[in-house]
Amino acid sequence: MKYTGNTISKPVVGKEAKALVKAVKSGGYIANEQGIATAKRIAEQIVKRETDAGDKI
Repeated sequence: MKYTGNTISKPVVGKEAKALVKAVKSGGYIANEQGIATAKRIAEQIVKRETDAGDKI
């Protein structure tokens, strides 16, 4: 999967990996305040970049 933002992926291991597998199997998700804030910031950057590119056409 390609990301349009500047992201750095890290492997998921240990307790976090088990929790992630459990969430995926149950159709749930895992999130914390810092993760939600990061996702919002990335989304805002992408929208701004697309909006700015649209203004130049």
